[in-house]
Amino acid sequence: MGANSKQGWFLFLFLLGFCFLPAGLVFLGPIFSLGGLVCLIASAVGFYQIKPLEHGAGERSSIPAP
Repeated sequence: MGANSKQGWFLFLFLLGFCFLPAGLVFLGPIFSLGGLVCLIASAVGFYQIKPLEHGAGERSSIPAP
């Protein structure tokens, strides 16, 4: 799912929040909707923090021009 371990955990957190937020709003109550919102925000912040770690971000191509 994720290219590395951190991406996998943040993707799991996003999916968890994506499920808990609407379920809390409709059926389970405000505790679950608040938890889902926290999970979504935490995953967004986490993805933003690990963005510079992507492969090739900020690096030049290693293929020389002809």
